[in-house]
Amino acid sequence: MREISLILTVLFAVFCSIEAVPFINKCKTDDSKCVKASSIAAIPIFADGLPEYGVKTLDPITFHKIDASSPSLKLILTDVTFKGLKNCQAKKSKIDKAKGKLLLKLLCSVDMDGSYEMNGKLLILPIEGKGPVHVKLRKAEVNVEVDVNFESAYWEIKQWKHSYELKDNSEVVFENLFNGNEVLASAARDVIANSGNEIITEVGPPVIKTVVDEVVTSIKDFFKAVPASELALD
Repeated sequence: MREISLILTVLFAVFCSIEAVPFINKCKTDDSKCVKASSIAAIPIFADGLPEYGVKTLDPITFHKIDASSPSLKLILTDVTFKGLKNCQAKKSKIDKAKGKLLLKLLCSVDMDGSYEMNGKLLILPIEGKGPVHVKLRKAEVNVEVDVNFESAYWEIKQWKHSYELKDNSEVVFENLFNGNEVLASAARDVIANSGNEIITEVGPPVIKTVVDEVVTSIKDFFKAVPASELALD
């Protein structure tokens, strides 16, 4: 009997620890001001990772491979690490329970470092190279629309879509262009240095989508671990 009592005590403790989410300020879902304030407070904590809720670290986060190719350019990124997501600012965080929508607007500045291999035409520039790549993405405004089932005991994310707009100048650096041919590389570097946003616009969508997908997947895992009663007052 004592063994059964001990097991029940342990199970109760585990259950309580899963339900208690101290960094979440519960709001009514239609209270946009409260929801936004709660999101602002949660972002850096969430980005640090919450293994007890199945959320891995998002800042920094590394991807083994991202294919950022376009019809005119082969561009493969490998072992790319993103830093700065914990500093994203929640400009909008709104729940439309009737429509099953979670709407987010984030302003993010992120650094990316990794390796690249490319060959083809970037903007109007014939280009090739293989080596380190560095990107400073400044003030990217990312809008995310998430379809959520708010009626179940655990909120269920069904699908999502996103868009983004660059609000400041980005920096892009490809090392070892033209495999070290300095004459060709010098001219290309000048164009790239003055065209950061244009390059992000051309080859950035699959990269940004990869990051957004990872963030939303982490939110999805978090929702699976935490009852709706611990996320909202209604």
